[in-house]
Formats: sequence, C-alpha cells, structure tokens
Amino acid sequence: MASSLRTKLRIATTVLGARGFWDALAGRFLWQPLTPFAKPEGVAVSAAGGGCLRGALHVHTCTYSDGAGTIEEVMEAAKAAGVDFVLLTDHNTMRPKADGLEERYAGQTPFLIVGDEITVKGGAFLLALDLPGDFEFAPGQDPQVAIDAILAAGGLPLVSLPDDMKHPWDAWDATGCEGLEALNLSTVAREHINLLSLAWLLPLWKLKGELAVLRAICTRPDASLASWDRLLAQGKKQIGLGALDAHALMKIGKKKHPLPSYENSFRAVTTHALLPQPPGTLWVPILGGEGRRGEILAVHQALRAGHCYFAYDCLGEIALDFSATLSPSPNPASQDWHPEGTRGAGGRRAIMGDDAPLGSMLIATGPETALLRLYRAGEGIVAAGKGSLSYVADKPGAYRIEAYLVGAQRGPLFVGARPWAFTNPIYVGS
Repeated sequence: MASSLRTKLRIATTVLGARGFWDALAGRFLWQPLTPFAKPEGVAVSAAGGGCLRGALHVHTCTYSDGAGTIEEVMEAAKAAGVDFVLLTDHNTMRPKADGLEERYAGQTPFLIVGDEITVKGGAFLLALDLPGDFEFAPGQDPQVAIDAILAAGGLPLVSLPDDMKHPWDAWDATGCEGLEALNLSTVAREHINLLSLAWLLPLWKLKGELAVLRAICTRPDASLASWDRLLAQGKKQIGLGALDAHALMKIGKKKHPLPSYENSFRAVTTHALLPQPPGTLWVPILGGEGRRGEILAVHQALRAGHCYFAYDCLGEIALDFSATLSPSPNPASQDWHPEGTRGAGGRRAIMGDDAPLGSMLIATGPETALLRLYRAGEGIVAAGKGSLSYVADKPGAYRIEAYLVGAQRGPLFVGARPWAFTNPIYVGS
C-alpha cells in the first residue's frame, strides 16, 4: 500500500527530528520522588498459584501474507527464543486456522494461536483474536463495520499499531474495541530510524549484534500508553498488549532488509498471560474423541480478561506481580485468587484485569533492581524502589503498574533507567 503524502511528511519529520534518539537518551535519566512502603503484614504478595505463558504476539509469515519466513521457520525461531506460544496474525485471513495449524502444533512447545490482522479504511489495522477458521472479511472497510463483524463472530477486536508513524489509528470514536497494542516493537523501532540514532546503532550492531540494538531502543511507548490511559480515564475497560508486528523484514527507502529476525523479535517483547492452573495441566476435549492442550483456550481467556502484562524481555526475564486485596485478613489463605472468576467479587483477591472495591490494598512486587510506578488512568500516583509497592486505593479508577530496571539511584534521580514491564489495570470501584 502506497503511503500518503501526510504519512511521508510524518515519517520525514520523525526521521529528521530524531525524536526516537532524544527519547532514548532522556529516558535513561528518571527523576522520581519515592514513597516509602512497608510490606503489609499477613498478606501474601503473590496473586496466583497458577502459571504464566509468554507469547510472541502479532506475527506474519510468507505462507499467508507478507512476512519473510514460513510457518515452520517462525515456529523454529519461537522455540529457539524460548517463548511458549506464537499469535499468528497474517493479513486479512483466518486460513491458517482453517488449514489446521493450531491442531498441528497443539501439544508442542511453543504452540500456535491463529488470529487476524484486518486492514480498515485509511490503512489502519485491527487485531482480531479468537475467531472461527471460516471468518472472512473484505479489507478496506469502515473501522466500525470491521469491529462489528469481529464481535458478531465472537472475536476480540483490538487496535493494532495505535500510534504508529506509518499506520496510526484515527477512529477513536468507533465503539466496541476492547483494547489495543500499548507496546508495539515495530512502532518503537520506526521511531529510532534517524541519522543520529543510526550513527550510534550501526556500530553497536556491528560490535554486539542485532539483539543489542533491540535492547538499546527499548523506550517507553509514550503515545500508545497515553492513548490507553485516555480510554481508561473515560471509564472503559481496555486490554493492553505488548506486540511485535514481526515480519523479519524492514524497509528502509526502497530496499528491504532481513531484520530484525523472528528469533530476536521474540526475545525482545512478549505478553505474559496469567493462567488459573499450571501450564501442561490444561486439557479440553475436541471432536474425534482426542484431546489437545487447553493452553489455547486459557490464553484466549486470559487476554480477554486482561489477566496479563507485557515486557521488554530482552532486558531481563523476571516475574512481575500486581494484585489487590481487601484489608489484611486473619486468614491470609482465604485471600488467594479463585480460578473460576470470583476473584474480584466473592474472593478477597484480584489480579490485573479484575475489579476490586474501594479501599482495596494494591500490591506490586518485582525484582530488587526495579523501580515501580503506580498510575491511575494516566496520572502518576506513587512510586517505590526495590521492587515492592503497596497502596490503599481510596479513589475509583483504573490502576496499573510500570516497572523500570535501574542502574543506580542518587536520591530521587535514577540513572540508567530502562522501562521494562507494564501491567494491565485493576479496576477499583468500577
């Protein structure tokens, strides 16, 4: 699809202004006054006794659309990268599912989930998850028509590349979308293609390789997070995902380059889906009397519920936990989250994506080197160092955590700060 003059001007402005370079530089220094927190007595800091699956979301192949690799090559790269599943989203097709690819890779690690990336009017995109294999939709139609078609088929519509310089989403008045890619590696990479950054990134690529370049461009996706927070501030429940738009191809000028590779993309950004049971114990029956692993179903359920967080895993594969509990109970065991969906209602503990009543205590834990920042619908509330934060939510709103890995701390100044992980919100008093 040929780019419009407006798109070309937007790209030229970003390249010449070197916004990505200055963002990366400024982001390494973070001025953040801390709020001291004591770990609450008698309350477990872990929200779940289930499991977590890391997924590479938004991937394209040459088999069904415009990626560089075949299905087999994509899955081999995923295996080498150590992810648990791949969400395939080739353009305007559910043929991979109709062709039986989910069943082919079921029971394996990694396994495959098939979705769709639908092109809408104006050249923007929707991610469509959890659709039947016979779903068909003609590209180029009005965004609202596409959203309605996805919902009618039982699917999950999400905004793809919401603030991308090349394919931005402009239909924010459309209704029915249930979330967005709050972090997209392709969008982040495009922002870093400029003369200043290339003078730094090309030598880094030669000396330390492609993954080192991806680590270097890990910056906070300010625009996409702002779009997400704007929707949350309107009282909407909105799922946030970390995605790739992985093609293993990058077009610079008129030339296509085979980078970043699938494997390194899968190592860079993943979405962590939280499960009610440990992986490998989830099985559901299918026609023919056989069984397949139920992780596909569990991942769909987790993403729909917002039971997930997303991270720059290339900076460190470390667990992050965010939950809400009522005031400490004499019996902490009674506060464990319930796998049947009663966490936020009858249960006493809620995890990211759940509802919680006013007065709940929000608890976040991460690595010792992490700075944790709590946001309510885009407003920074409090921050805490050393990977531990607790806060009594006395106002209604959507609360989410951002975690940063830091090199050194000098009072409220954090040097070498790197945005690392972002949770979905807990909806307090909704």
